[in-house]
Amino acid sequence: MTNKKLLIAIGTLTSLILCAAVSHADTIDPLHGYCAVGCIDNGTNSPTTSNPPVNFGFTVDPGPASGDLRVDLLVPDNESHASSYALTGTLSGTATLFSATAWTSGQLDAYLGISASPANPIGAYLPSTQALDPGATGFLVYQVDLGMTTLQGANNPNVSPLESISPGIPLASYLVGFLNEGGNIVATANSGAIFETSAPVSTPEPNSLVLLGTGLVGFAMWARRKVKL
Repeated sequence: MTNKKLLIAIGTLTSLILCAAVSHADTIDPLHGYCAVGCIDNGTNSPTTSNPPVNFGFTVDPGPASGDLRVDLLVPDNESHASSYALTGTLSGTATLFSATAWTSGQLDAYLGISASPANPIGAYLPSTQALDPGATGFLVYQVDLGMTTLQGANNPNVSPLESISPGIPLASYLVGFLNEGGNIVATANSGAIFETSAPVSTPEPNSLVLLGTGLVGFAMWARRKVKL
């Protein structure tokens, strides 16, 4: 083989290796959400009717794999929202507002100031939100760093971690995860994002419960007096 042919062969082989590497990087390691109720990937997202979501988490493919896990809550920017959200369960932490400026365009990783794969364009999230909440133009993003953990493989969901969030999250919100595997940040597959399709279940305030109890006691005393008369 002449030197020229050898160089051409080496160049072709190098190109094939690089293409394979790029293709592999584009498809490897997406996270997928799971939860106790629903969260079945429908090709667009993974919807749940449980609000607040309980026993939710993420798998990684291939897995299991370990890294620093961050969870982001995407809240429609036109909805009332809490100042923070508490995550409890296998891992604990408080999700706080990442920025007062909402995410309204581009990729989520760029908004967060990181580089992650696969890509999470706002066009993969906002249309489903606007179908339930037409006034939304983007998302306020709450983020919590849950620290080092091991995520299970895609064929082993609902094992660990098992997380709950409180208070309830606004209708049409999303939960997504990022796993930092030694500098390689793995994002959630767009169809694997947990999508909230129900309004939060409201719970009575403590003062309201006290007033209700006082009213019931008063009614019982009044009824007792009426019987005696």
